[in-house]
Amino acid sequence: MEKTVRIHDLDFKILIPRNKLEKRILEMGKEISAAYSNEDLPVIMGVLQGAVMFCAELVKNVDVPMEMDFVRIKSYSGLETTGKVLMTKQWEKEVSARKILIVEDIIDTGNSILFLKEQLLKAGAKEVKIATMLFKPKAFKFNYPIDWIGFEIGNEFVVGYGLDYDGLGRNLPEIYQLSSDKK
Repeated sequence: MEKTVRIHDLDFKILIPRNKLEKRILEMGKEISAAYSNEDLPVIMGVLQGAVMFCAELVKNVDVPMEMDFVRIKSYSGLETTGKVLMTKQWEKEVSARKILIVEDIIDTGNSILFLKEQLLKAGAKEVKIATMLFKPKAFKFNYPIDWIGFEIGNEFVVGYGLDYDGLGRNLPEIYQLSSDKK
């Protein structure tokens, strides 16, 4: 029987198991290390709160010197995106003339990361690259590059490994997709 979890009023089933997540994050860490070898010290910019688990595991697998910082942006309420992006916590590191790697949990429409990327460039960042654990190509509305993608998924609503449904589910060690008929 397939493992499911109930969060609030909805049921979720496993989409990406823990071992697949760990393997891909290790690969991404190696790819990022290779890209930043012989480079200026990059700033890894984790996006709170969803990317915390992914960011922590990813940086354990990056073997070049780096600094870390965090920013908090918000565009979701419940299961739906609001279409508006709010920055509720700005970065603390100096970003002017620095190479920045944004680490995000999921990119769907791409609106939030475009907003963050533009803010970093306005603040003088030399370069902004993007690493995301999950990418929804069918929902993506822009054409800017995403440098590292863990997994491409469909438009299903997902939780786990940092992703939540109204504050719950972030601590699940796998990625789960909505399996309920409700939405």
